[in-house]
Amino acid sequence: MKAPDLKVSLDDGSHVPLSSLYADEKLVLIFLRHFGCTFCREQVAQLRLQSKLNVVFVGMGNVEETSEFKRKMRSPHTFIADPDRKVYRAFGLGTGTGKQVFNLKVFTRGFGATLRGHFVGAPIGDPWQMPGVFLIDPTGEIVWEYRSIDISDNIGSDELIRHLGVASPDAPSVGQR
Repeated sequence: MKAPDLKVSLDDGSHVPLSSLYADEKLVLIFLRHFGCTFCREQVAQLRLQSKLNVVFVGMGNVEETSEFKRKMRSPHTFIADPDRKVYRAFGLGTGTGKQVFNLKVFTRGFGATLRGHFVGAPIGDPWQMPGVFLIDPTGEIVWEYRSIDISDNIGSDELIRHLGVASPDAPSVGQR
């Protein structure tokens, strides 16, 4: 399946075709729930150690909110500002059910993430939005995708690296699932 090619707004205020982000190498496109999400903060922090991977995060904040979140998270990666969720819709990511947002696994993982320093913040975006990950090759083909089964279901960097088919380019990490 081909990735939709639409114009996106980046955290630096520029507007580019999505295809420009994967023209030279595979892209890991990670859709976050909202910027206050403890699991999203944990995932961004974990991937901060993988600065050489072509990772782009998609969030629901406007450009200023997205840029501020990136700065606070000290992320080396690019972020897409998608306050209207057009990129989320183009990739078929919708909102979760009550069971996907509230369950024992979510509570347990949330408690653990908080203990590791990933605190819940004010939601910037829809707290019911489901996350997902898409791996897009330079031809625009989606070669792998993962749609989270609940809001705590993040893919760890080890698994992302495995799907990219590369040796770990930076520091080692621990998977979350």
